[in-house]
Amino acid sequence: MANGYDFGSCRLVATDMDGTFITYTAGIPDRNREAAKICDESGVHFVIASGRSYKSLGDFIGVEGKNGYIIAHNGARIATAGAKKELMRTPLKTDDAKFLLDLGDKLSACACVWADEMLFISKKTRLGDLYAQAALAETVYFDAADPYFLKEITKGRSNIDKIYWTAGDDGTGWKSEEVSQLIPDTVSCFTSGGGCMEFVDSNVSKGNALRTLCGIIGVDVEKTVAFGDSENDISLLEAAGLGVAVENADERVKAVASYVTGTNNDCGVADAIEKLFGKEQLGKKFGF
Repeated sequence: MANGYDFGSCRLVATDMDGTFITYTAGIPDRNREAAKICDESGVHFVIASGRSYKSLGDFIGVEGKNGYIIAHNGARIATAGAKKELMRTPLKTDDAKFLLDLGDKLSACACVWADEMLFISKKTRLGDLYAQAALAETVYFDAADPYFLKEITKGRSNIDKIYWTAGDDGTGWKSEEVSQLIPDTVSCFTSGGGCMEFVDSNVSKGNALRTLCGIIGVDVEKTVAFGDSENDISLLEAAGLGVAVENADERVKAVASYVTGTNNDCGVADAIEKLFGKEQLGKKFGF
């Protein structure tokens, strides 16, 4: 990727948050915020594409600007800026959710279930408690073996967006290539930061969500740029016209990226936007 990428042709920039746009201290650098603002003010849709829920994005909601969008739960939900209006939702099928809870119970996993922006956690663990603290959502602990649990929270409808297994408190993580052999074809799984495992409907991915969003708002997906760092970002980078990995990304992500920028801690997204759109051009227009 060279300076002077055709800024006039780019219509949408999508970025993962944790490990990509956010530093390891869970903050958004000022330069990255400014880069998002520049996109918004230039008529380029800025899209948060995260594994998080709307609620757990917390104060990060707003960085997408007035004309941006949010892809949440790894593509299970799409909403307008500020999560004000939902455009698409693809939850797990109830039978698949039951299968995953039973499997997680057999494997002694700490299962975190997202349903209607509420978080349900199957067991008390250190990492499970940390996940609950970061979720910024109402949290309820439950027994995965309880046959009435799903009936109670679903109320006869599919409303579970994602199931998430934390890594073990001893540091052991899950491997998608192993877990994928245990689950039905109607479910997709992939790892996110720290060896955690995420499960969504088989039709759900950040890449599919990007294509869906582009179809809704009338943007050619070839005129998009996407940033990521983890396995759950691979589909996003593959779907975009230009896929960019941060330097700290998983090697599998770098392998599908067209370009590798700086790390999340060093404002790699802002650096790439300068190069993509031409620093001199941006400087004249925005004082960047």
